[in-house]
Amino acid sequence: MHADKPQKPITYRLKNRKRMITVEKAEELIARELKVLPSEKLPFRQVVDRVLRETVSADRDLPPYNRVMMDGITLCSKAWMEGARKFEVEGTQFPGQPPLTLSNSNHCIKTMTGAVLPEGCNLVVPCEEFEQQGNLITVNAEFSAEKGRYLHKRGSDCSKGDELLKEGVQLGPKEIAMAVSCGKDSLSVTRKIKIRVIDTGDELIEAGKPVTDFQIRRSNAHALVAACTRMPFVEASSQHCPDEENVLNRAISESMESFDILLLCGGVSKGDRDLTPTILTQLGFEECFHWVSQWPGKPMWFGKHPTGALAFGLPGNPLSALTCFHRYVVNALYLIAGTESPVNPQVLLTDSITHNPPTTAFFPVSISRSKNGLLEAKPRRPRNSGDFTTIVNTDGFIQLPSGQTTFRAGFFAKLFPW
Repeated sequence: MHADKPQKPITYRLKNRKRMITVEKAEELIARELKVLPSEKLPFRQVVDRVLRETVSADRDLPPYNRVMMDGITLCSKAWMEGARKFEVEGTQFPGQPPLTLSNSNHCIKTMTGAVLPEGCNLVVPCEEFEQQGNLITVNAEFSAEKGRYLHKRGSDCSKGDELLKEGVQLGPKEIAMAVSCGKDSLSVTRKIKIRVIDTGDELIEAGKPVTDFQIRRSNAHALVAACTRMPFVEASSQHCPDEENVLNRAISESMESFDILLLCGGVSKGDRDLTPTILTQLGFEECFHWVSQWPGKPMWFGKHPTGALAFGLPGNPLSALTCFHRYVVNALYLIAGTESPVNPQVLLTDSITHNPPTTAFFPVSISRSKNGLLEAKPRRPRNSGDFTTIVNTDGFIQLPSGQTTFRAGFFAKLFPW
């Protein structure tokens, strides 16, 4: 969360609207091509945050026995109702042991938390409510006895056969605990989505190597791989290609055989060396769309291959690449994994934003929480779509719909976290 001085209304311009589709249409075309990947069976220790591809039902009643919830004694309520307050201890019931049987209704059994309720007992008295001298228990006369109190009754949580985990849930600690409690030592989950990030550009130099004044370091690919691997059901790697047709052709051709999704960063606009769309179609990819009425990220490309591989062509400017990834690719990855994507919260705009012409805009914001608990979004002025220094101090971006040019403070917008 970040604070800053008030800013002037922010203005930017969009051009080259020819052939552009809307953001909503782009979403629709992507969704048409998404299919859930096959599943694999893994030991439960290896499925943290993976997507479940089976239902998990109770293999027995839960709890499977009448479970005592307090350290203390258990006794027969009939003796209590008849006025007994002193009880001789017959034995001790520990967790994990078969139930003892009370042989004398005027006696009691010491019982530990988590143990099964002994046979012949139906009343639990916590240890705070009695005193013990030797083998004799004296219960506080003012103790409010109530049958069933301090008992977790068999089947009170669920019955055998009840469905407890649905297909499509992401497996966190509580879901794994439930599955193991139902006897599962392995689970069927969606296999990991394999992603290859290919960035293009003769100007890109790997980190740690000497760089001249007319070169830039190769940051986009590493940012995209990092963004991918924040999702535990994704594995991603990257490869750099110069602006050479044969090299890029070979890289795409080899990658489409081993990876589910190609993220191509750069080379998707109208320059003489923007080769990506042409090479993709030459290799058999069907173009679903190219150019979206949005800022940043107008030249975004998306297509599919008959083998099932998908390709996203992301613009090479850093702000455009990360914005398009979080706006479109993240949602697609969750759907391919077989689960729902995270909910994008509504946030309250703190400053006015003006843009012209009225197309969909994605604007970096810093988030804070107001005194009344609302999430507030403060716009951060990017100099252009190549400015990624500004977004370091932001929490995500908001989507401003097309159809109007001015959004005043107090406007609610959808937030997409980085």
